[in-house]
Amino acid sequence: MSFDYHSVPGDYQYRALHSGHPMQRFWHLGKLLMVDELLRPNLGTGSRILEVGCGAGNLLLQASVRGSYPVALDLSMQALTFVRSRLQAAEALAGYACLQSIGEFLPFAEASFDCIILSEVIEHLERPEISIREASRVLRPGGRLLITTPNYRSLWPLMEWTVDRLNMAPKMGGEQHISKFYPANLRDLMIKSDLEVAYAGTMYSSSPFISLISPQRAKRQLLRELQRQGQLGMILVAVGVKPA
Repeated sequence: MSFDYHSVPGDYQYRALHSGHPMQRFWHLGKLLMVDELLRPNLGTGSRILEVGCGAGNLLLQASVRGSYPVALDLSMQALTFVRSRLQAAEALAGYACLQSIGEFLPFAEASFDCIILSEVIEHLERPEISIREASRVLRPGGRLLITTPNYRSLWPLMEWTVDRLNMAPKMGGEQHISKFYPANLRDLMIKSDLEVAYAGTMYSSSPFISLISPQRAKRQLLRELQRQGQLGMILVAVGVKPA
């Protein structure tokens, strides 16, 4: 592992959401809208939710509906400390847990979770299929696995190059991002992990650029992108369901 993930502040994604560059704020807000559209309608009291590589916990907190039990998992103790403070302040949860581990070796029994989030994780891994299989193993029948990852058959490579050159985020190209995905190979990985692909689309085709002019129009465009399930967005979005 060449990139030092412990060098990333534990609250990085939280700060990016609330005080980053306008496009960066929209980028992180858009993921919360994605959770609202694709995950929250299927969650309720008693749902156990795991986010692998949770970072600051933005998506995990968004998915944590009343009466649910969120579990934060990350390699970084800085991130886990920050997420723990957020979970402690959250209302109406059935409980929560924070664990230091990695996606290749999930410390849970089979069929432990109703929902698992792997958002911008698998591109960092040399063997991403191991983490997807592990996630499938600990999903309950009917449970949902949400995966997002950069789409290298889109404008993403240009975006990655620009962000790296402007130092807008910890360097991605050649350091953090070592596995590349596009719609077909992500779908294949999920199928090989015994998951039924319930949703396959992309987000962030034009909406991030519209956000520089009108955040409200950008939100509406993002929802259209998610509903359209096209292949041109910079981030791949897929939901796999564990067969009953």
